[in-house]
Amino acid sequence: MSVLHAFRTSMKRSLGRSLSGLVVGAVASAAMAVVPTPQVTGPIPYVALGTPDHDYPFLATDMNLASRGYVEEEFFYSGTANRYNAQSPNATGPAPTADIISSGNPYKTRMMVRRPIDPKKFNGILIAEWTNVTSLMDTPQVWFRNHEQFMRDGYAYVGIAAQNLHIAAVPNGLKSWSPVRYATLDIANDDLSYDVFAQGVQAARSVPAVLGGLNVRRVIATGVSQSATRLAIYVNAIHPRDPIVDGVQPIIGGQKIREDLTIPVMKVLSEVEFPTAQTTNRQPDTDRFRTWWVTGTSHSENHMRVTSYSIYLRDLTNPSLADVCTLPTRPRIPFHYVEAAAIDAMVKWIEQGVPPAHSPLPEYSSLSPPRVARDANGNGLGGIRLAPFAVPTALSTGQNTGGGNCSLYGVHVPFDTATLASLYPTHDGYVNAVKAVAEQNVRDGFVLEKDAQEMIQDAQASIVGTGLVCGPLCVNFKQFMSNPSPANLRDITEAYYFTAPQLLLARLDKATRLLAEGYSAAAQSDAATKNAKFKTAVQSLELYINDVAKLPSQGRGEKLITDMLVDWTEVLIDAIEAEAGTP
Repeated sequence: MSVLHAFRTSMKRSLGRSLSGLVVGAVASAAMAVVPTPQVTGPIPYVALGTPDHDYPFLATDMNLASRGYVEEEFFYSGTANRYNAQSPNATGPAPTADIISSGNPYKTRMMVRRPIDPKKFNGILIAEWTNVTSLMDTPQVWFRNHEQFMRDGYAYVGIAAQNLHIAAVPNGLKSWSPVRYATLDIANDDLSYDVFAQGVQAARSVPAVLGGLNVRRVIATGVSQSATRLAIYVNAIHPRDPIVDGVQPIIGGQKIREDLTIPVMKVLSEVEFPTAQTTNRQPDTDRFRTWWVTGTSHSENHMRVTSYSIYLRDLTNPSLADVCTLPTRPRIPFHYVEAAAIDAMVKWIEQGVPPAHSPLPEYSSLSPPRVARDANGNGLGGIRLAPFAVPTALSTGQNTGGGNCSLYGVHVPFDTATLASLYPTHDGYVNAVKAVAEQNVRDGFVLEKDAQEMIQDAQASIVGTGLVCGPLCVNFKQFMSNPSPANLRDITEAYYFTAPQLLLARLDKATRLLAEGYSAAAQSDAATKNAKFKTAVQSLELYINDVAKLPSQGRGEKLITDMLVDWTEVLIDAIEAEAGTP
């Protein structure tokens, strides 16, 4: 480890400890005069990921960042924080400006930085995530959801562990997970979290080593769920005292936002939050506030789950990768596309004064209590309707039942063959309908062009409208280990955004079609054709394995991910071979 004395000494000498020449704009400069710059140590070295002693960054990315021109680094930072009389996170708000009730409280925590290596690739925007601690660990949910957009469009990212449980939780809090690496970290209680977060942002803006000298133009603070609640309190109660960020984006959470803020705030909500948002947190759009309501989506969504699989397998003991709820979980509606459009819209709002589009509001069948109105298929009405939801192939809702966090996981139940055939007599008709809505999503400002093209390509690759029967090994129904299928494996492969993934996806699409043709033959009592189609599907999956195994040597994928994909494909092949020949 190397303490960054040179950087701090240089900064003190030329600008004073409280100012930074890296930031432009009056608000940012004024912010630097108030929020202290903490002491920063790092980047913290490590030898290799996955070592038994855990002497490497917790939940370090499994992405091949170098191939995208990015680098990941871990830093520790420390200082003293104020305690405030900010209201409870359970309050509906909006919180008033808080008063300091004690000062000089010491803390030390970590931040994870992912940034462009080449300054020319940096778009000037830093995404500062208040990482989530609901699962009793330091979880970068915004990174899991939107890493592709960040790297595609040149954002820098910092994930800040601002709360006590990030460090102290058992067994996956930082200190428990790696007692040696994280021995010195400490946040006494969550009352300090607001200053800890703000000083982490200040470090990223003011200490050149943190972002490799990148010139930060604007900072967007964001957080998911419990972190969104904390972030909403921060922007209401603490930010007016010590401004440091240029915009705030609470995702699937957050209390009411005060109307006198001078920076824009934008909430993005899944269908799970609609009832609570309607009864306790509802507020109209203003020239500084927006809410986007995304119907058919769940609080804990599928894309985030998929992109955490291999990291959780590496870093957690006996991670649970399958939900156990009353109905199949996690709608396949790409909520992260709307989050990406919201970030893009926030940048335009901050820098160009162009406000985001107004979201359509949900429709309710009852307001006391609030119940979302539903169509004949059970899907919700109103709100932002992405193409895969507006042109449905499944029941996709926010609520589920069962133990644990099932109420947050939503419902995903694919339509049966008869329903699909009645809705989409032809494949071209289905694809054209998806294309029309996806293009409208872009025009409405709720989806970026690149993501709209992905929705259209997914529709083109599907078997919807072909009349084929899709049995258990063909359908994308539950999480992979509960439902091995090439369609499910396709979701996972696509989520990792390998360089030039077209051949990999084509192998899986071919296997899906062959299995569907086999099931269709079995429905006509043609067991021989079913057996032949299943065997050919296995051959396509074996080619997929060969292609995936080559990715690390080609610099296109990390071995952690490819090993998982190979193992899971072998599980799928075993299941297909076991069923091959069964009438």
